[in-house]
Amino acid sequence: MSQSLVSLVSVLEVFAPLLSNHWMGRWQKKWRLSQALPASGQGRNTRRGQSKKAKKSPGSGFYQRIFSLRVILWYLIFQRLNFDTTLAAVVSNLRAGGADRLGRRGRKLSKRMRSTQTSAYNQARKRLPLELLQDALAHLREVLLRLVGLEPVAQHKPEPLQRTRQILDGSTLAMLSTPELAKAYPPARNKSGASDWCMMRILTGFCVRSGAVLSALQGAVQQSEQAMAWVLMEQAARFTIWIGDRNFGIWSVVAQAVRFEQDVLVRLTKTRAAKLCAGRALTSGEERCIQWFPSRGDQGAPGIERGAVSGRLIYVRLHKNGAWIHLWLFTTLDAKDYPLALLVKWYGQRWQAELHFRSVKTQMKMAELDVCTPQMARKEFYAGVLAYNLVRAVMWKAGARLEAGIKAISFSQARRVLLEQLNQWGRGLGTGAKTLEVWIGLLLEEIAQHTLPKRRKPRPTEIRKVRHRRQKFPAFRGSRTAARARDLIAKSS
Repeated sequence: MSQSLVSLVSVLEVFAPLLSNHWMGRWQKKWRLSQALPASGQGRNTRRGQSKKAKKSPGSGFYQRIFSLRVILWYLIFQRLNFDTTLAAVVSNLRAGGADRLGRRGRKLSKRMRSTQTSAYNQARKRLPLELLQDALAHLREVLLRLVGLEPVAQHKPEPLQRTRQILDGSTLAMLSTPELAKAYPPARNKSGASDWCMMRILTGFCVRSGAVLSALQGAVQQSEQAMAWVLMEQAARFTIWIGDRNFGIWSVVAQAVRFEQDVLVRLTKTRAAKLCAGRALTSGEERCIQWFPSRGDQGAPGIERGAVSGRLIYVRLHKNGAWIHLWLFTTLDAKDYPLALLVKWYGQRWQAELHFRSVKTQMKMAELDVCTPQMARKEFYAGVLAYNLVRAVMWKAGARLEAGIKAISFSQARRVLLEQLNQWGRGLGTGAKTLEVWIGLLLEEIAQHTLPKRRKPRPTEIRKVRHRRQKFPAFRGSRTAARARDLIAKSS
């Protein structure tokens, strides 16, 4: 099989959850078995007021309404790619023929969708099992690893440069508080009371080569990122290399990685590094083999043994942007295959996680989730990660290589092109949309043209501050009912 044909097959596998009935059928069978219910009785409608004429596909367990599983998955991703993320935009796109190719037996969904109301799609999103989005993300992770030349699950320890490297980093997503959300994601409190916003803490592992999300986890903001990292490491494959900042440079994270035959490259705080030095200071460019023993305050993952972890303590003093940076690193990688210069270079790639989060939260419009229930918050999160990974997948096949710095492609432009091509493919417009192979070829060719300009000088380091415009009205806090009551009292007095 030629290299071009292999690449095409890989890209087709990326879009399988969106475009393939075969993948969806296999998932439904797997889901039905996991529910431990007989196929004949699965999905039987026992609710009052629902139509008895609703059709079911044989043994699928899901009603074949206009919004089938495939259509719902398609539009959840469409919402995150689209510049208008409202439910009304989805209904408008469906009525315009945006998903006609996904209808049963060639039936155009736009002919069946007569109502302009959003309630049908909203109810369909609620029916969609969260497991479908999680399994689709797991499928994309395997395909993405093969795209970048790595094996999802390695039986034997790969070569140093062929091991999967993930940048571990966390962030938060905001949601306007509702009673249900406040139970699952309690808002922060201070002397003024509870905040109006619920915060979802997310932890992700970004692929160093492609920038795609290989590991993802969400929880309440009261959970620590370190405890969430324990879970990600338990779910990840062997021989994974985790790269993290000072937040993950603690004994429990390192010990958890070693427990599952993984390795770490983490930065340490100056205080923690001084304790590990045991009074013997390091000079720049020096490393030392040490035994990291847990302290009394170190909490470990459940079931882990509180023993010493062997590794290398590294100190490097770097000059960047007119200032000196003191870098203390700890790694469990051996010095023979992973020299000091290579590890410093790898840790320098950790900053890419900040740029990736900017794309996730800004381009995918996930900084604030417009949801009312915890179930929809989780679905929106995984749908956003799916959409982000699709963009990263086509960027990689178009020639983007983050690690090598070759052909830097604009993420925002790649997202726009992907959205336009998906709309055309769904409608069946244009000569290039007759076959999936031709359509993907045109998609990659168009994305490859949107490269970032080459800068003559390196960009200066930006401060983490934003400029706020002064508003005419004061900030609003609390419920609107209470605010109206206070306003009436103020006016009457």
